[in-house]
Amino acid sequence: MDRIQKVQKLVGELGLQALVVDHVVNLYYLTGMELSLGRLVIQPDAATLFVDGRYFEGCRKKGTCEVLLTSGYDLKSPFGVWMHRLQQKRVGFDEQTTSYSEYSLLNTLGVDLVPVKNPVGRLREIKDPVEREALRQAAALGSSGMDYVINHLQEGITEKELARALEIFWLNAGGDKLGFTPIVAFGENSAEPHYRVSERKLKRGDLVLIDIGVVLKHYHSDMTRVVAFGEPHEELQKIYQIVYHASTEATRLCRPGSKIGDVDQAARGFIKDAGYGDYFIHSLGHGVGLEIHESPRINSSGPDANRVLESGMAITIEPGVYLPGIGGVRLEDTLLITEEGYENITCRPLSATLPVL
Repeated sequence: MDRIQKVQKLVGELGLQALVVDHVVNLYYLTGMELSLGRLVIQPDAATLFVDGRYFEGCRKKGTCEVLLTSGYDLKSPFGVWMHRLQQKRVGFDEQTTSYSEYSLLNTLGVDLVPVKNPVGRLREIKDPVEREALRQAAALGSSGMDYVINHLQEGITEKELARALEIFWLNAGGDKLGFTPIVAFGENSAEPHYRVSERKLKRGDLVLIDIGVVLKHYHSDMTRVVAFGEPHEELQKIYQIVYHASTEATRLCRPGSKIGDVDQAARGFIKDAGYGDYFIHSLGHGVGLEIHESPRINSSGPDANRVLESGMAITIEPGVYLPGIGGVRLEDTLLITEEGYENITCRPLSATLPVL
């Protein structure tokens, strides 16, 4: 069953006559076309893609589904006229990705709009064999970038210089683009989980936190490592080992059938018992694929807490402890959930003790 057929099956199960997909990543997932704008209307027995003149010929040649040309998406557009056949019918839309302006346009077409939570995103959670291989390749390129950054740590270099050099390295190695703005945090800056690089220079005794990801063939890598540039603060060596063991506690539960909340609690509980519970201030992880952050969210207090891991999911495990003014440790791997357990596709094993350069 192909991807569109899976959505068609879902449309029938939800009692809808159609589902409108407008999020560009979901459009790529379902059609294989990179679009900045478009509408895919999926019915139980049909699928119709509406695009403007920029994409019409390319989509028609792709042949994934019927393609119609439209000049817009309001009532008087070809799309609006075509949608007249669905007047008074139950038409779903993604409540998480459809903007208010897009909703407002749909609301003028005379259909009975039904919000649906993440209909395509849920399908995207389970990666097929082609996607899994793409993720492996992205992870391998991501790991080579980690080697590059660590090998270029030298006294006086700035965070910003390293981040820029990494981007050039990845592009020269065949990467599509950065997966997100690299986090290269020296010393006390590593205590900020979503830190932005600055002109801070590296000096002896600094902890270095590196959180990086690259896109290759549309799929993302994501990994975080921490090293010390010379002898670090004694407490940072302690929290490194706590975070390492928290990661292993969570990872050993990563298999089909494990409740997501339990995976989070395995790491969170270990860190709490070690006395640092108040300093683990984010989710344990997230799904990864065509986007750097996808469902499911790996957290014991979130909407996915009572769901279970399934074979084919790609998730990160990234516990962290952050001490303001001192520094922070986060260790992150990307795992593919398999029928037997998991495959760690981050190609650089975690060190059990803080690496000192």
